[in-house]
Amino acid sequence: MSEQCFQVIINGQLAEGAELSQTRQNMAKLFKAKLEAVEPMFSGKRVSVKKNLDQATAKKYQQAIIKAGLKAGIAPMPNTAPAEQRTTTNPATVGIATASIAAVGSTMDDRSPPPAANIDTSAYGMDEVGITLDETPLADEPEIDISAFSMDEVGIIIDETPPVQTAEIDVSTISMQETGVDLVEYKTPAKADYDLSAFSMAEAGEILVEYTHTAPAEIDTGDLELK
Repeated sequence: MSEQCFQVIINGQLAEGAELSQTRQNMAKLFKAKLEAVEPMFSGKRVSVKKNLDQATAKKYQQAIIKAGLKAGIAPMPNTAPAEQRTTTNPATVGIATASIAAVGSTMDDRSPPPAANIDTSAYGMDEVGITLDETPLADEPEIDISAFSMDEVGIIIDETPPVQTAEIDVSTISMQETGVDLVEYKTPAKADYDLSAFSMAEAGEILVEYTHTAPAEIDTGDLELK
């Protein structure tokens, strides 16, 4: 029985958190090709980028492509999986006694998967697993001159601000009263002495203001006439 072979399949879908332009550059570096050469990998169609691999090698390529930013899967090569010998029988002549139940996990549909798009990847190369795809140089650390600084021992108070001096106030002439003693002595003002002898009180209901009626004016209109 020959060893089963696998292929690495992509369909142009980005991995979680990946950015399209950066993924294109990563795939070009991974396969050592130009950006134009890897464009078919982003067409959205099923593409087989590596074929006839053992399962362990196929998984390594799968992880490298996922790390570059694309979703990838592995699948058996068409017509390479060992097939069990079958006997063709007329269904009309098969009875219940000759029927059998397949083992748990058996594939009931024996149809082969559709062939992957045949893209020539012979011009591509694959870097080893763990190779850094992004060659952007790291920023240099700033050089700061700290020669003028020194480090005190643990527990030393860095802030040397002197404490505020307590004010010295002479309170020898001040005494404290007992609880409940009024500190302010309130004096009741004397009542005003008004002379009301000239005033009197009217009876209830009496009108205090007497209104006088003005007599209507007598106007002589004898010399006036209407025209």
